[in-house]
Amino acid sequence: MLRLKATKTSLYKLVAEFVPNLPPMRSGTSFTKYPRTPDYALDWITQEWDTAHAFFSTCMGRPLLSIEIRSGETGKTVNRTTHALNLRDLRERGMVEEFITAAERRRVERSADNGGLSPAT
Repeated sequence: MLRLKATKTSLYKLVAEFVPNLPPMRSGTSFTKYPRTPDYALDWITQEWDTAHAFFSTCMGRPLLSIEIRSGETGKTVNRTTHALNLRDLRERGMVEEFITAAERRRVERSADNGGLSPAT
């Protein structure tokens, strides 16, 4: 199975491809890794003093980057765009990793114990 992984630097570089005039990474952005999920976010203030939020996650197995800009005065959404991302590009960036679930690991261990035969045979 595959899952997303991101650091502040990798997510900043990804968002910078879609957002012009992104503030400096160290002082102008805030990175969030949501607990117990492979979801990540990057927050910043635009030059117009609006708040911006980029959310990096998957939906139905497809990697997505959603960028929402809210008005600094009213808090209403000014602009929201969702970008479908290329899995090959994310692999090259090191933002996808392969992992084995516990169930898969047990299935492999059982098949090795049976000489490759399924438990039913």
